[in-house]
Amino acid sequence: MLALRAAEGANPVIPAQWEFTVLGIGILALLLFAAAVIGIARSHHLTGFAQAVWVLVVLAFPVIGPLLWFLIGRRANTSSRDAGSNSATGVR
Repeated sequence: MLALRAAEGANPVIPAQWEFTVLGIGILALLLFAAAVIGIARSHHLTGFAQAVWVLVVLAFPVIGPLLWFLIGRRANTSSRDAGSNSATGVR
């Protein structure tokens, strides 16, 4: 009964604090997802099949998939790029 009275007194036009929090988390997750898909598409070290697998991982796990891409997938990108540039210049 007390919760019902509190809800009656709330302003329906102004969202509650938790709505802003959920909206912020959703926007961050969407940005993380978009950045991961763009990063996968721009990665030159992956074959087409590997890119497709990464995109499927990101689509299947919308929050964990992009985190895995940034923690594992991009790391492979920088290490292979560094190894390739050092071997091309002859510097070890």
